[in-house]
Amino acid sequence: MSHVDSSKAQQVVDDVVARLTGTGLSDAERAEACEAALKQLMGYLIEREGWMAEEFTAIARSLGAY
Repeated sequence: MSHVDSSKAQQVVDDVVARLTGTGLSDAERAEACEAALKQLMGYLIEREGWMAEEFTAIARSLGAY
């Protein structure tokens, strides 16, 4: 990944974190929202990046997130 791509990826992560922390959720609700967001992101990547599907699936399952 190039430096520009890393910067864009970091901005996306920062935006998601800011939205999760700025919603007034309790710690438990925020944890649930983070888990749900991670599951959706992993599903998106697995679906659209077929060559990585096995790796993402194995990692996700090992984390209990997918």
